[in-house]
Amino acid sequence: MTSAPSRVFGTGALHGRRAAAEDWLLRSARDRETAVAEWTAELGVAVLTAGISWDVVRMPYAVLDGSFGRDVAPGALLHRLEQLELEGAVFCDPFRPYLYVMVPAGTNAQWPRLPALPGVECLGRTGPCVQHVGVPRLDRTKPPGPYWLRPPDRTSGRYADPGRLLKFLRARAAEPDPEPPAPPSAA
Repeated sequence: MTSAPSRVFGTGALHGRRAAAEDWLLRSARDRETAVAEWTAELGVAVLTAGISWDVVRMPYAVLDGSFGRDVAPGALLHRLEQLELEGAVFCDPFRPYLYVMVPAGTNAQWPRLPALPGVECLGRTGPCVQHVGVPRLDRTKPPGPYWLRPPDRTSGRYADPGRLLKFLRARAAEPDPEPPAPPSAA
């Protein structure tokens, strides 16, 4: 079965991978035409339904490194993911600031609550709940606005290993809170 040509991207060598990745993402759209229109709008973000083709683990930037805030450079986020050997497609929302790590559909059903890590949540379709996620179009690879750190058309695998990701998150949850910085001296 061949997929229809992409309506968001042009032609070229990357087109085949992008069209396949775009089709994979758009399988999660309630209405494919609306999602394509949202991607072609100025913000370039479509509201897609988690739990169909993929689930996503949402986490604050600070989970990767306590010093990471809204203004962290994309290269620093990517470098930290590589240090942690966390593979798969990842996008960012610098407005919040959160990372979204793509994991296989169904991960949400077994994902534990991590109360020591506020803001970390696996979004998918469990029971009657349906969760929607704003997903940037594939060519959005830098700020401003939501963007891909590792788009699914440029990584060796679309999904992060949920077990490896959970192991990292549990280790982070077990770490003691860093000491607050000392106040400046009144000299």
